[in-house]
Amino acid sequence: MTKQDQILAYKQANPTHKPSDVAKACGVTTAYVYQVLHADKRKKAKPVATQPTAGQDVLRKEITRLNNEIDKWKNAAEFQERRANECLKHNRELKLHHNGLEYVISYLESRLGIKEQDGTTV
Repeated sequence: MTKQDQILAYKQANPTHKPSDVAKACGVTTAYVYQVLHADKRKKAKPVATQPTAGQDVLRKEITRLNNEIDKWKNAAEFQERRANECLKHNRELKLHHNGLEYVISYLESRLGIKEQDGTTV
């Protein structure tokens, strides 16, 4: 058994004893006892709370609410973008139709001879 193991075993058996008492019992310096006990504290894992605190619950609810709100706005933005794209497509179709009608009107006017001197229609 190492000195370190002796110190830890003695301290576990006698938790109320001072480090100087542990040092005397194990035949080491008090500073070494402090080093061993400090290193042992760092090795031990801190217990994790199994139940969330009230603050954590509030934060989780708020995060969930905000995520839902973000999803709602994303869906609205996607809908508006689709709607805008449909309007642009319809606008392009109307322009093509308008240009086609202008061409037909121009052709008919030229065939019927109903253009004014300045090139405008009657």
